[in-house]
Amino acid sequence: MLMIVLMFSPRRVSWLPISFARRFGAQGCWVAGFSLAALVLAGCVEAREFAEPPAVFADVAPILDESCVECHSGPMAEADYRLEDYFQTVRCIPDPEGQPATLPSDPTAPILAVLGRPDHADLLDEEQTRGLTTWVTDGAVPASRSTHPGKWTDPRASEWHGIYLRETDWQPIVDPTREDACGLCHDGSPAPVEGVINFPPDATPCTDCHSLPGGVMSCGTCHGDGARAYPPRDQCYFRGPPEGYAHGPHVEHSANNPSGLDCESCHFGEDFTMLAGTHGNGEVDVVFDPIWDPADYDFESGDCASSCHIRGGTNPEVAWEEEGLNLSCNACHLNPPLFHSTGPCNGCHIGINPEGTQLTPEAPHIDGKVDVN
Repeated sequence: MLMIVLMFSPRRVSWLPISFARRFGAQGCWVAGFSLAALVLAGCVEAREFAEPPAVFADVAPILDESCVECHSGPMAEADYRLEDYFQTVRCIPDPEGQPATLPSDPTAPILAVLGRPDHADLLDEEQTRGLTTWVTDGAVPASRSTHPGKWTDPRASEWHGIYLRETDWQPIVDPTREDACGLCHDGSPAPVEGVINFPPDATPCTDCHSLPGGVMSCGTCHGDGARAYPPRDQCYFRGPPEGYAHGPHVEHSANNPSGLDCESCHFGEDFTMLAGTHGNGEVDVVFDPIWDPADYDFESGDCASSCHIRGGTNPEVAWEEEGLNLSCNACHLNPPLFHSTGPCNGCHIGINPEGTQLTPEAPHIDGKVDVN
């Protein structure tokens, strides 16, 4: 792979191969800049080993813009389906099955099949229909092959960059010394490469797609969905049995947990700002905060037993993948708990509403302690 890096001398800025830059330094790069002028034009590229696809998204985007986007865009998009960019175009259509709009890669794909409906039959001319059909049947490739494979940005593809990063233990985004470090060509990498302050014009910044606070390192990048930092993943792109149903009842606000729990309640001692140690090792590591002792999680059954639930309630053990899990006060400790006063809760506990019947966000609830005012 030919990597190009921007190096400075007192008078000149040059794009040069990264291996040359690391070996000879900025001064040597300045001297060699003229002889490598042809390489400068190449940018961050490698030799293409495969033929270009017949069509990429850039080829069909004008067709969609002209004939489809007027209805399929914005918050009031028809059928709640949008065609404003590649990722929205290949998303799942909002029907009960949630079928991807561009799959299967044949004329039965929803984005092609709909052209046979009377209200869509005349939207595209013959040439446009042929172009859109070619793109879909060839696999709905997002972009031409250059430094990366054509489906580098397609989450459903075997060439998707997330798979490559997982197979390399995420090192290209955290180790700037690697030959395949993302920061060599892309702005917004978590580990910028020293000396690279400008980037090839066709190298998309990481934060163009990973636009949430934290960029690439945002929790939703790997095991959530957008702004939601916890599982399950977006089932449109990441097919398979959804995982993480119990995250919601623990993290989201509810009547029995108004403030929600943070990640360290069950993944204690992790540094979630870094991909190191057990964070990003490909395994689910459950280490309970000591305040929940005794606590136990069975990886085989997915059952969780902790001091949170073993309070005499109706659900002393809860299964991690139990869909729609919604625990009431009775689930943990009955309401009122056994051998407990039957008076209003606010007689003894803080953070209760004036009627003594409902928790408020100020309640120190589910903190592993019995809080008495």
